[in-house]
Amino acid sequence: MIAGRREQVFEIYNKEESELLRLLGSFGIKVSSISLVKERFFNHYNIKLSPGTRISKIERLLPDIGMHLGSRSAPLGSVLMQEGIYRLSVQTAPVESPPITELASQLCGDHYLSVALGVKANGEPLIRDLSKIPNLIIAGTTGSGKSVLLHSVIISAIVSGAKVYISDPKMVEFDRYRGAQGVESVSSSYDEACEVIESLTEIMNKRFAILKKKGSRSAQDLFLKTGSKLVMEPICLVIDEWADLVLQNKDIQKKLCILAQKGRAAGISVILSTQRPSSSVISGLIKANFPGRVGLRVASLIDSRVILDQSGAEKISDVGMGLFLDGKSGEPILFRAPNIVDIDYVMTSLNLRKSIKKTIWGRLGWL
Repeated sequence: MIAGRREQVFEIYNKEESELLRLLGSFGIKVSSISLVKERFFNHYNIKLSPGTRISKIERLLPDIGMHLGSRSAPLGSVLMQEGIYRLSVQTAPVESPPITELASQLCGDHYLSVALGVKANGEPLIRDLSKIPNLIIAGTTGSGKSVLLHSVIISAIVSGAKVYISDPKMVEFDRYRGAQGVESVSSSYDEACEVIESLTEIMNKRFAILKKKGSRSAQDLFLKTGSKLVMEPICLVIDEWADLVLQNKDIQKKLCILAQKGRAAGISVILSTQRPSSSVISGLIKANFPGRVGLRVASLIDSRVILDQSGAEKISDVGMGLFLDGKSGEPILFRAPNIVDIDYVMTSLNLRKSIKKTIWGRLGWL
């Protein structure tokens, strides 16, 4: 041994950490330390890489690492820049999600617009105040669970007392919400979507005049002062298949961005959903005004970077699994969307509809 050189000392506390250490060593990846955080459905390995070890090297080997560790799906890797570690998330058990009716009962009453996205990797419900985000992009390939997540957001927004406006170009997925409590309109064409955006922009300007008279900075501030949403009810605009509207006319982006930029203060939130997360559909102008992001399963690394500005979504294999960014933290939250058996049953059980509309396509299946 050369004089003055010290051997590297690894602090190994359990079998799982030592197993990963040996595995990474066999692939030629040098690490300084490994710590394990166990959760209900995942094992999170916090890896401190040795100087000179590239993150890209370990990311290329994620499928091989997951196969040797017996992961139920491809491991997810994320960089915690401030802590200087690389987090490797290995799924150890199938993620079970509670029904939307259970999550709806846990919505926070002190939130201005509370929405349920699902459950996190540790089994805790993922519930957020949409007014603090305030705009959200949901993207994923066909069959990734995007529609079920939108149903969860719409139902929880209705339960939270919001006025919901829905744009549904497919005309079949969300048409069942017509006549539901809190749902103001369900549009299905480009012209109707533009009319809804213009009408909400007028409502926004009228609300600004009201806020000025009352001396409040925002609808949320007015809610905290009065303790009631009836003074200025939250509004949620949900647009499914955003790409269809953009491809018809790109001018709709400008109209929507005006609403997204100033709508937060007026209590208006916008949710966009698309299965084409390309730069032409989710432009830089859109991303600047939509800090909230949800990446479900996507086809490529490029799509994941368009949505989340980082990798991860392309490694998701399970339907309904997704990564959530709230715009405040750079670390995405891994979650699973709620399971929904029958929308009509859910709407009736939550007293959101007076009668049940029986449809042969009303069942979405368990996620």
